Amino acid sequence: MKASQLHLLEHFADHHPHLFCQRVRVNPDIFDDILDQISDHPIFNQSHNRQLPIAIQLANFPQSCCVGSVINCTNHVMVAILDQHDTFMQFPVLDSEDVKIAHAYTQEHSCPEWRNGILAANGSAFHLHAKPTLHGETFYDRKSNYSLNCQLVILPHNLLIADYGLGLPGSVHDAYAFQHTRTSREHAELLGDQHWIWADRAYPSEPWCVVPFKKPRGDS
Repeated sequence: MKASQLHLLEHFADHHPHLFCQRVRVNPDIFDDILDQISDHPIFNQSHNRQLPIAIQLANFPQSCCVGSVINCTNHVMVAILDQHDTFMQFPVLDSEDVKIAHAYTQEHSCPEWRNGILAANGSAFHLHAKPTLHGETFYDRKSNYSLNCQLVILPHNLLIADYGLGLPGSVHDAYAFQHTRTSREHAELLGDQHWIWADRAYPSEPWCVVPFKKPRGDS
């Protein structure tokens, strides 16, 4: 998208939000929130060369038609977004309002005895466009795609991401990838001895990580 097409983006946001989502991969409200958060970052003012408007750089970040443009936009936007990391990525403390709501949500959707299961973990795959040149086969996952393994730990009532792990190749098992998350490394400090997370059978069964009962060997 070029600077001259900014009015088109604004038109889509006001009258055709589905086209806006197709173009920039988020809805207009989220786009505006991200734009507000990053607009004051010095990365957009430090170059001696004239830059594209920040809204265009953000719009070109997930998709662009020009190699040079996508490299510059990606660099600028990622620097600005990553500087916001610690502001938005915070593990909820046990006496926070979010945890109180998570208690109530879990109790309502299960039973009172399970109310301290305040988080849920799962793995997903971020598909890659092509096979990486270096150690490419390690990125080949069980679903026959080249991907990165992503681990997410969320609050169940609002899907807020409390922790994540990203970067290991897609062939890595979720149980191994999960070991590299802060939740796994610091579970005693983060969860205490009365809280736990929910996970599926791919994860280890621990006092702080509750998984479904596995079928016994021999079906006995």
